[in-house]
Amino acid sequence: MTVDVPVDYAVPQQRDCARYKMHKYWAGKPWYVVAEYIRHFTREGDIVLDPFCGGGVVGCEALINRRKAVLNDVNPMAVFISKNTCRSPVDMELFLAEFKKIEARIKDKIMEMYRLREKCPICGEYLYAKHVVRGPSKKGAWIVEARCPKGHGRGFNIRRLLTEEEKADILRIEAAEIPFWYPDGELPDGREIMRLKKAGITHMHQLFTRRNLMALSMLYHEIGHIGDEAVRDLMLTAFSNTLLHASKLKSEGLRPMSANSYYCMGDWIEENVWERFENRILWRWGVFEGKKETNRLIGDYFKPVREFSGLEKEGTFMLSNLPAQHLSNLPSESVDYCFTDPPYGGSIQYGELTLLWRSWLKMGSDFIKDEIIVNRYQNKSEQDFGNMLKEAFGEVYRLLKPGHWLSVTFNNRDFGVWSALLNACRTAGFEQVNIVPQKPLGNSFVQSWAKYSLKRDLILNFKKPVKASSRRQKNTPCLLEIKSLIIFTAKEYLAKHRRATLPELFEAAMMRWIDVYYKQPDDGPLCLSGQGKQCFDMAYVDRCLQQAPGFQRWEEDKNIIYSFVVE
Repeated sequence: MTVDVPVDYAVPQQRDCARYKMHKYWAGKPWYVVAEYIRHFTREGDIVLDPFCGGGVVGCEALINRRKAVLNDVNPMAVFISKNTCRSPVDMELFLAEFKKIEARIKDKIMEMYRLREKCPICGEYLYAKHVVRGPSKKGAWIVEARCPKGHGRGFNIRRLLTEEEKADILRIEAAEIPFWYPDGELPDGREIMRLKKAGITHMHQLFTRRNLMALSMLYHEIGHIGDEAVRDLMLTAFSNTLLHASKLKSEGLRPMSANSYYCMGDWIEENVWERFENRILWRWGVFEGKKETNRLIGDYFKPVREFSGLEKEGTFMLSNLPAQHLSNLPSESVDYCFTDPPYGGSIQYGELTLLWRSWLKMGSDFIKDEIIVNRYQNKSEQDFGNMLKEAFGEVYRLLKPGHWLSVTFNNRDFGVWSALLNACRTAGFEQVNIVPQKPLGNSFVQSWAKYSLKRDLILNFKKPVKASSRRQKNTPCLLEIKSLIIFTAKEYLAKHRRATLPELFEAAMMRWIDVYYKQPDDGPLCLSGQGKQCFDMAYVDRCLQQAPGFQRWEEDKNIIYSFVVE
């Protein structure tokens, strides 16, 4: 089956937008959007591919909607998360029983490390630290937020400075030997990792207080004793998703890695490891509830295979850990649909940012050489990124059946990165059909705070032609005067909407440019002419509109607003 008409509308936001999300991973797309596209472009039993699978939402929705899933990622951490997200059914009674065993063996030992000398004013039980603000900016004046084991303290804030005796208790605990293994390797050089090195953090274990290292090593050791592989991996998923919160990368006002970087704040906090781990297990969006949901939705339809030939029989799920540029394990013209979210140039350094998790889970870094990224520490330029992306989408083109569809979701402010994506799809031979703006699952740090950032993802729908194009390309590139495109598009948009934010006008200009790029007949690579040819970004759009007659600009609620007045 092929689809003649692509999705041409933004899928409405759902209330349960974060269902079954059991582990942090970047650029995750809303399940309901992925599900809608899969249902639209495929039928039951079709094979859906995601060569950059990340957190595994494409695989999960393919299985839920009774399609077969082929997931791949070069990063072993993404493969681990995807496997545990999609795997079904997992024996949740056994999982909960194993958690209770761990709780019985080490909860009291870990909690004792966070006990304060003060007692609850309501019930008389000792208080335990929920977290302690220990960052160097506090200059030794550590602040504790405390909880009573019976739940008191949530209604009235138990928050105060640690006493000197309590600080001495912490130092005494931290003077003891750490009981079990923990990662202590030296950090490699890297674009994001250099932020840590400048802060004096050169080894992995320095990202944690010694007290938290003790607790984490105990947890990791106990999880290793679980005999059932599926239960053990699911427990490790909760453990891994505890690590960021238990590190020095978190403060009271900022979630760890919310800015997609290793940033060790001066007021970092030390969280209670057991409480955070228990939260990752039993929270309403934790591993237990998330896996119960995928058990219910997928049931026994999850039938993993190692070889593609297994999908032609009873298998429904294939997972691989290969470079997207070289998917040699998959036969040509075997895939019915591809939905994917490729890397964004150098915006998110997946290899570096997963190092903390991978170090604890004993995963290597050999894949870095094949990571599609812009990173000078890896000697990968924008040109290298573009070349690797061409190889990857060349593979997607090879794998798709003729007449079938590719949907690419993308969000980036860098025109060079957009050019690399479009060149990759065009070079592969895809026909670009339409572009759909879609509200993301949640705004990233950049989307929330950056002045010149897109507020919505763009989903680009491409089609593999039934017959390869026979048109010849000219040697002379087609020139496009970008300033004229921006002004024309802004006038057209404002004629319909009367007023618009700067990101909306940039989005409209970008969509117009993509259409022009793909609709040019018999041309070579499209070039931009004019002042903005090297910087077609939101700041340039802003400058163009400020200089053009008829546009009115003002700021409102931290947004830049435009209208157009016809004289």
